[in-house]
Amino acid sequence: MRRLGLLVIGVGVAVFGLVTPAYAEPSPSAAGPGSAAETVCTLNDNRLTGLSGLVAQSDGGYVVANTSPDQTNPMRVHYLDSKCKLSRSVSYQAAPLDPEDLAVASDGTVWVADTGDNSTNKADRRATVALWKVPTGGGNAVIHRLAYPDGPHDARALLFGANDSPIIVTKDPSGTAQIYEPTAPLQPNVRQGVPLKNVGSWKPKRTGTPNFLAATGQILVTGAAQSPDRKRVVLRTYSDAYEWNVPDGDVAKAITTGVPRVTPLAGEAQGEGIAYSADGKSFLTCSNQTGPSKILRYQPASAAAVPVPVAADKPVKKADSRPWYQKLSLPQIINMVAAVGVLGLVLVVVGVIGIRRSRKARRTAAKQGRVNPPANGDDGNQHPAPVAPVDPQRQGRAGVAPVDPQRQGRAAVPPAAPHRGGPVQPGRGGGGNVYGGG
Repeated sequence: MRRLGLLVIGVGVAVFGLVTPAYAEPSPSAAGPGSAAETVCTLNDNRLTGLSGLVAQSDGGYVVANTSPDQTNPMRVHYLDSKCKLSRSVSYQAAPLDPEDLAVASDGTVWVADTGDNSTNKADRRATVALWKVPTGGGNAVIHRLAYPDGPHDARALLFGANDSPIIVTKDPSGTAQIYEPTAPLQPNVRQGVPLKNVGSWKPKRTGTPNFLAATGQILVTGAAQSPDRKRVVLRTYSDAYEWNVPDGDVAKAITTGVPRVTPLAGEAQGEGIAYSADGKSFLTCSNQTGPSKILRYQPASAAAVPVPVAADKPVKKADSRPWYQKLSLPQIINMVAAVGVLGLVLVVVGVIGIRRSRKARRTAAKQGRVNPPANGDDGNQHPAPVAPVDPQRQGRAGVAPVDPQRQGRAAVPPAAPHRGGPVQPGRGGGGNVYGGG
């Protein structure tokens, strides 16, 4: 019967699977792709994987930083020529934890934001983050530590203010990015991090632009860049680039109060790095992936884009007050009738099989009862007591069983034995004599 139960469940699931799609909510249509990206170059060098930071240089080359996603490729700062060929690499003064972004100060110095911290284990969260200064004349990058005032954060974006004060923008799962600045000048090779302060927040929009994390990827900040003239800044998510004008050099104020222009970055594998081209006319991006990646070029949007409304922003339609059966379409009715018919047929088959099994079990039990009936009469029938066989050697002899004196109330009389040696003595028949003398 267990198999029959499984059969019924399986058929029920299949039957209702035919009907359920008729009541399912319609899937939202995918947003259209953004502006087409132009491929600048393909990076086939196996050392150029897991790229998360990118800047363009005035000589036509590029600088990229990797996060070593496979833990076999050491973390370095790589310099590429105009054809994206690796020309040289710069090591860190000590092992970095999670380099994420690159930024260029006003003097042209490249800085690495070692600010990633996506561990879910609180014990593994880092107490300080670091900014590494890459020397232009050679040598290893030098560390400068900072500390958040409110606990660890995962940050993927680095910018510089008017006075070259670094600005860190967090990648917050809630969708609201926090903006931090140091409270004092940076100090190289100091274990105690310079305290940071929160100077504002910013929340990306759900634009509907396709990306590998769907709606979640639209609200996570993964990179930042400044134009060569330092009059514009851009923050990117996995799906879009947001650009602001910075007329007075106050980057934090521009982000928190200004209206950005939104450029879709549709369909990137895991887009994290962003930079301005050397002439400031284009966005350049790179992806954090293990295989060969590309540097892509986008034309920035010239006007503020209107975000795609989410489901909560759609006008609410008047509820249909008709009974559910009046809302059914003809295909839905046909599916329901077919489902009922199939289910009924299955139940009939199950019933017939059950009846046949029950009858067979009763017949088997009856046969076993006739051949070997219970000895104690538990089957409800009367069974005669077994009769002891008669000894043919004793047939014709006197053999009367003695009577129990406790039951009859009188002395037991022993059975008379056949006379073999002579007459019985008078007065001695009551017992005590020994017979068998020849």
